[in-house]
Amino acid sequence: MSDRRDTSRADFGSCFDRGLAQSRFPAVFTCDADGELRLADDRSREAHARAQPPYTHQWCHCLYRDRATGYVQYVLVTSPELCTTHPRADIAHYPSQAAALTILDSLGSPPIDHGRWPRT
Repeated sequence: MSDRRDTSRADFGSCFDRGLAQSRFPAVFTCDADGELRLADDRSREAHARAQPPYTHQWCHCLYRDRATGYVQYVLVTSPELCTTHPRADIAHYPSQAAALTILDSLGSPPIDHGRWPRT
């Protein structure tokens, strides 16, 4: 899919990414320039360094807001233990991808927020 905003849904960029997200391995996925979810290996490593096992396999639909810039992005995390805190971002959790993307879309383009974004 090429434009996540038209469909309000981010799909996986490859079978590899989808398979990894469905596996029991906890990981972090971000959207690429085409709006497709891809493994964020660097963010996954960083999250593993902060988290403590055991890990629960559960998809977490999150918005991460960079504290320095206010930039907000959708992030799929496959274990809640990996998205409790972040050293440089505020994290909001949503019950579904659609709910998270609705909030993200409400922030405009680019999605910038300076402390007023709705969190659940």
